[in-house]
Amino acid sequence: MRLCCRFCLALALATLAAGCRKSEPRDARLESPSELARDAASHGLKKIFVNPRARPAFEKLPLVIASPDDAAAVQKPSLWRKRDRRERFDAVLLAGQLDEFLPLLNHLAESPDFRLARVDNWGVLYVRGTQTPYAPPSIDSISPKFENADQRGIYLSQMALLLDAAGQNSPAREYLDAALKCAPREPSVQVRAAALALSRKHYSEALQYTSRALELSPHDLAALEVTARTFAAAGAKDEAWKVATELKNRAPADDMNILFLHARMASAAHAYSAEQESLEQLIKLAEKQNLPATDYRVYLGQSYAHTGLARPALLQLELALKDPSLSEQQRLDLTTAAATVRARAGALAQ
Repeated sequence: MRLCCRFCLALALATLAAGCRKSEPRDARLESPSELARDAASHGLKKIFVNPRARPAFEKLPLVIASPDDAAAVQKPSLWRKRDRRERFDAVLLAGQLDEFLPLLNHLAESPDFRLARVDNWGVLYVRGTQTPYAPPSIDSISPKFENADQRGIYLSQMALLLDAAGQNSPAREYLDAALKCAPREPSVQVRAAALALSRKHYSEALQYTSRALELSPHDLAALEVTARTFAAAGAKDEAWKVATELKNRAPADDMNILFLHARMASAAHAYSAEQESLEQLIKLAEKQNLPATDYRVYLGQSYAHTGLARPALLQLELALKDPSLSEQQRLDLTTAAATVRARAGALAQ
């Protein structure tokens, strides 16, 4: 039994959509979501929901009062819908790292109440009730804004990933092709090209792009992440775990996206002890940040069960069952799994 898994392929690539590595050329549009903020302000909106990590960049906008549940709401749209029923947001502004808000972005893309109003290299704006279909700006209109070709390529590649995440797949490809022409030696552009290739299941193409990125910038974390995800998607489980382990060892110890990636790939390679270590760390980090830990507990319980640790497995499943946001089917599946583990623990005690 699995709950909803956040092991997305290309679209959960947190470091790719916005922000720059320190080695990237600097430009205010690459470092601040000021244009996105100005566009949101131009709509005359009164109540805007913003994902928690992006709030400091948009404090001048009429934001709704922050709630302790916001971090969980962007990961679980059912929680966000409850808040929307109370507040009735005029708009939703999601910016920064895709892994923070991807579940809510996917929900909004299918919502009849909200419509995409803007995409830029930092994020997306959805407005309630707007009837005007969104059309991305032409590449020709963007190019003159950047004298530096690398800056132009970075901007276009960032736009490409967010357009793709928002369901604008054809424009995303056009933006990415233009980015590669502008900045063929910029590693982050190569990595974003790999991410789009991965999202289309073009695995050989994705690995070619990540290989090129790693030639330009050895040990690049984003390139290693896409490489690992590509191997996993192609069914090369051992190779995926090997790269994911290198990635985990080089990344900050509190990078939850990479820890979860490592845990899933360790599980696929049947490296259960390594999986458990990452999941245990994820639970501690999630609880510290008031984020949902239910999925991690389910995976950890399953991993413990695989290695014959029935009682620790049962504890994790029972803790997961305390989550009030579980659907009826999820609760039934978890209850069944816990009963199976409980019976096994009882048999071991005899």
